[in-house]
Amino acid sequence: MKNSTGRILILASAISLFLPVRGMGQDFFRDMGTSRSSGGIGPVIPSDYTYEDGSPSGLSPLRPGQELTSVEQAEETERYNFAAGPLRFSIAAGVGMEWNDNVFLSENNRESDFIFRPTVDLDARWRISELNTLRFNVQASYAKYFNNSELDTDGVLVSPNSEIALTFFVGTIKFTVRDRFSYQEDTYQIAPISNVARYQRYENQAGIEANWQVNQSFELPVGYDHYNLWTRGNNFNEQDRVLDTVYTRPAIQLTPAIKVGMNVAYSFINFDDGSRSDGDNLMVGPFLEIQLSQYTNLYLEAGYQRLNFDGSSTFNDATINLVDPSGVRTDGLGFVDNDNNNDTWYARFEIQNKPSELFRHRIFGSRTTETGFGSNFYDLYHIEYDAEWKITEKTEVGPSVFYEFYETSGVNAEKAHRYGATFGIRHHLSNSITLGLDYRFLLRDSNFEGADFYQNLVFLSAYYKF
Repeated sequence: MKNSTGRILILASAISLFLPVRGMGQDFFRDMGTSRSSGGIGPVIPSDYTYEDGSPSGLSPLRPGQELTSVEQAEETERYNFAAGPLRFSIAAGVGMEWNDNVFLSENNRESDFIFRPTVDLDARWRISELNTLRFNVQASYAKYFNNSELDTDGVLVSPNSEIALTFFVGTIKFTVRDRFSYQEDTYQIAPISNVARYQRYENQAGIEANWQVNQSFELPVGYDHYNLWTRGNNFNEQDRVLDTVYTRPAIQLTPAIKVGMNVAYSFINFDDGSRSDGDNLMVGPFLEIQLSQYTNLYLEAGYQRLNFDGSSTFNDATINLVDPSGVRTDGLGFVDNDNNNDTWYARFEIQNKPSELFRHRIFGSRTTETGFGSNFYDLYHIEYDAEWKITEKTEVGPSVFYEFYETSGVNAEKAHRYGATFGIRHHLSNSITLGLDYRFLLRDSNFEGADFYQNLVFLSAYYKF
């Protein structure tokens, strides 16, 4: 398995030569049923992740001059293709055929399969007034396995991008009330899991934020988030939990191109299972946003993180086997994680660059401590590059590469590296019909025997916007 590391580095280097990241148009096909930010577990601080996109910094998409181009204005106008009174709707549907050469993410028992994935996307907006907007979006899908029917979706997958949000103003204070709900089963985004094809879970994240624009230079956002995770099946119920988070991110616009601020967030973590210790988490640190030029944005944030648990957690053998098939961490009586707290640091950065209307790319990374899976917590390092490149008027390509390393808490800790690369191409036959072809490679290299794997996935899709 160690030799595979060289193969993925060669592959990543080859793909990066194309100079672009995420495909446009049909990305929900690839992301359906997964959550890059939470890994299906739920971030320690849900409010750190934007509801609008996958940017870890929350930066708005970069545009030269920060203004909508005529093309982007036309795309925004055409986004909603139905109307019912004041409501504007956008409806799209698609079908996809996936080939996966390792559906169980297994090192020794690799099984391939074809999977049929239909999907539908509904986006609605009600412009109540010039200052008040209600937005609703839901993305639903289904997975049908040709050879492993036991893996068929149990119900309907609901993407974590699905949400309802209301924005309104009271004087100079902007309020946002939001709720994001999902049902997911995929496991490839969850770093500590191997040899498992399905992790069935519901996630709901609700919150309210009040952003007071004190003056032209100073803003004071304050918010509260409530996050629930409910799992299905007997192997994952120790993960069920509630996170309540309060946060504030005061910021000063020093110049038109420089913003500085402070992020402060505190969370309570309450597990449903008595074998898992409850905890709390504090993150505090400064952040900096700089528009280096009309083509480049930079975001930097770093600070102190303290993740503290009330005591040790006991995990049953079934749970430990999901993260350690070698049995090193299983004693036959249940495993005890004796690391109760972690005083450490966190950091995030992002660089966006858009040199032209045809090409944009970014690199971003983070170091955080996350609530554990089979352990109280794990330290996670992640770095990723992605891009979008419109190579012709009707064709776009978008590769991405990432690397991450994590180490779990407790005795006999797992240390693992994960490498990934994707490449997507979109061709628009018309304003309504888009064809897509995606490839994804994933490699996991762990110090636990039997926990390594690699996976190739090819996905062909057709997308119709009504």
